Amino acid sequence: MKFSKKKVAIVLAAIVLVGVVGFVQTSRHTDLEVNEEDYIPIEERGYENPDALISPFELKEIKDQDDVAVVDFRQGVNYMTGHIPGAIQVWRSDVTDPDHEYAGMRISHEGLVEWLGDNGISNDDTVVVYTSGGGHDAARMWWMMTMMGHEDVRFLDGGLDYWNAIGYDLAMSSPSREPVEYELDESKIDESMLADVDDVLAIVEGENEDGIILDTRSKSEYTGEDEVSGAARAGRIPTPYFIEWTESNNEDNLTKTADELREVFESEGVYEDKNVINYCQSGVRSAHTTLVLSELLGYEDTQNYDGSWIEWSHRDDLDIEKD
Repeated sequence: MKFSKKKVAIVLAAIVLVGVVGFVQTSRHTDLEVNEEDYIPIEERGYENPDALISPFELKEIKDQDDVAVVDFRQGVNYMTGHIPGAIQVWRSDVTDPDHEYAGMRISHEGLVEWLGDNGISNDDTVVVYTSGGGHDAARMWWMMTMMGHEDVRFLDGGLDYWNAIGYDLAMSSPSREPVEYELDESKIDESMLADVDDVLAIVEGENEDGIILDTRSKSEYTGEDEVSGAARAGRIPTPYFIEWTESNNEDNLTKTADELREVFESEGVYEDKNVINYCQSGVRSAHTTLVLSELLGYEDTQNYDGSWIEWSHRDDLDIEKD
């Protein structure tokens, strides 16, 4: 059977159309079930700094303003299946140090400034970061930008999942933002939320008696049952403190109230008068806990260990524990 070029073109077009429709339907699907009537406004949750978060309702109103930049922290293939309209895509490889001895370490302040400028984000912009699945990747971007000194960076409460669940629009096209000159103000750099291996060792060896090492990974990683790719050994840094980072979120991906969060942390002995160093596999999930403790509960002495388990597990001179 012979087909004319016209018929072949029509068939191919139909196949592409079916694929696009399926693609769009997939991008708009979410398993998250929410009840907007149960939503507690951010300013009514008792946070020390409610401005660290932004609701999807407020973002919908301001996202098209010239001085607002929305950043989608997901891999490109996920971004292309649907994102908040106008959002810029970034992934871990874009903002990690390619020359570091250990994988996944944060990019330098200068490197982050270059990425921001190349993507049309300026010093005065309100930057809203989000991702899906609870928000840990977006929290790491918040952490890096906050330390660098960006004055207005906010974490989207509920992330893309909540945005999608309440029926807000998704886009598939990438925005066009002209590159700008982002200027690094070294006087605004504040690395008080950054911990290194020596800070952790000071707690392990008893030199820092007020210190707590908080493991924010999954229970199976904490016990040593599972070893995530990138680590050299399974187990944990010697510490009795474990609170999985997901405990800060409700089932609808929204952040718990301040009272609920205090119950989560204080019930496990993690109090605000302690020096709390959070860690996970590579400082991503623990960045979320750092945001929660520092901004929402007002812990004045809490840090994120950037090297986390990847660095610790590769160091044969460092002790580990297993169940």
